[in-house]
Amino acid sequence: MSNSFYVFIESLKSTYQAGGVVMLPILLVGTIGFYYLFSSWFRIGSDFFKQDLQRVIKNLRHDLNGDNGQAAGAEVAVNRLKKRRGILSRELRFAIEQAQKNPEGFRDVMQVRLLGTIRYMEKGSHIVAVMAAAAPLLGLLGTVTGMVSTFEVITLYGNQNPVLMADGISEALISTQSGLLVAFPLTLLKQRLDERVEILTQELQLGATIIDNYFVG
Repeated sequence: MSNSFYVFIESLKSTYQAGGVVMLPILLVGTIGFYYLFSSWFRIGSDFFKQDLQRVIKNLRHDLNGDNGQAAGAEVAVNRLKKRRGILSRELRFAIEQAQKNPEGFRDVMQVRLLGTIRYMEKGSHIVAVMAAAAPLLGLLGTVTGMVSTFEVITLYGNQNPVLMADGISEALISTQSGLLVAFPLTLLKQRLDERVEILTQELQLGATIIDNYFVG
């Protein structure tokens, strides 16, 4: 490994030590928050990044309303959905299969299925929100503890030697910075996650309605 890598590691180590006692909680908060955030991404799959969700529903409507008959239209739609990976395609294929097998109970089955799918996509998102809110508060706590240390030094030695006060001030600033560095990306990425879950939920509901109208009427 290059010397620059070791310099970088030592810099992180010294920053962690200078941040004081709140650096460990901030690190744990960031680890937990990003773990649940990335877990939600992986559960949603490629649909988290794809921009063709509306086109999937448009193709579904076109395939089902073709001139080949109900069974043939469903087969065409399923074959097209099989070519596309993602939670939207998977759930729409499930809906078509259920509509063909049990049209009378389709609505009840899909109502339960949609609720389960939404909960599946949203699983852990509340923990991400809590971690994003806790990180800056921990940073603020580090600010307070750092300033308390600084005032204790001033009480003992006066304010004539700024070197003695440097540790407390450094602790206050670094802990605040670390809390914000954790909270800022967590907040932005959580917002993006919520937007994708909302869009996927709307498209799933629309697709289920199209399938319901086609098979059940």
